[in-house]
Amino acid sequence: MAKPKRKREIILFAFDVIFFIAALVPTMPVAIRWMLWFTCWTMTAILVQIHFETPKGIKQRVAIVAASAFLFLVCFQSLARAQWKAEKAAALEGQLCSFRSFWGKCYTPPIPIIEIGGDSGSKLIYAGQENSVDMGAFARNVGLRIERGPNGMEISTPVLDRSGKKIASIEKNHWVVVAQPEIWDKNYTASALEIKDSRGEVVLQLRFLPDRLQIAAEWRDQFGRAQEWAKCSAAPDKPKTGCIIPWGDVRSERQNEVPIEPIFQYPSSEHLGEFVKK
Repeated sequence: MAKPKRKREIILFAFDVIFFIAALVPTMPVAIRWMLWFTCWTMTAILVQIHFETPKGIKQRVAIVAASAFLFLVCFQSLARAQWKAEKAAALEGQLCSFRSFWGKCYTPPIPIIEIGGDSGSKLIYAGQENSVDMGAFARNVGLRIERGPNGMEISTPVLDRSGKKIASIEKNHWVVVAQPEIWDKNYTASALEIKDSRGEVVLQLRFLPDRLQIAAEWRDQFGRAQEWAKCSAAPDKPKTGCIIPWGDVRSERQNEVPIEPIFQYPSSEHLGEFVKK
């Protein structure tokens, strides 16, 4: 019959091997993979102490395990973070929230306050009784809906590129976007999303703040008409405000298009969730 020490070694070694193999599964999320490797590293340090029966004191053993864990963090923290950012940057869907509760429930501002053109200062406050905000005939044609939901404001809209191809969709704050190279890039946080089309131009910019939703975007309907929500000014020396710019055709689009200023840094694989510093 194996001695108790031998049994402990066998059990720990078996778990060590299982965790290590599990961490090699290609579809394993990066955060879980590195947690498994950290566990393997720590268990190996414990196994070595059990096998060689040194040091004898509990405090010394704990100190060695703690030092081993610290060494792991120092050696691999940068690599783990880079892999995690690359994984998150490659995500093709997510949920926009102003904040989440302790239990993970997503909340947005309860009263529909919409800031046109991003941080322009131009706000629309909806005071109607209906749960759906009527943004006009064009908005209805392109599928833009802003509604009161059970946990706050909800936005739904398709996103089309200049050729009319759908590159993303938002449905009640849940976003889905196509993969590169059909778009140039995207960047996001829990409360903000920005999409650049294949030209590298921003075509959608959403940001939930505690009291409002900031929107800058380009929309196109099935009749070839388009509309842009952006920041613009009447003259170069005038301050920028929110503006809604209609385009009747490609020619007027080229004449009147106002580039939407990115709020994120790029590429997202290196600057995930990092806002442009102002």
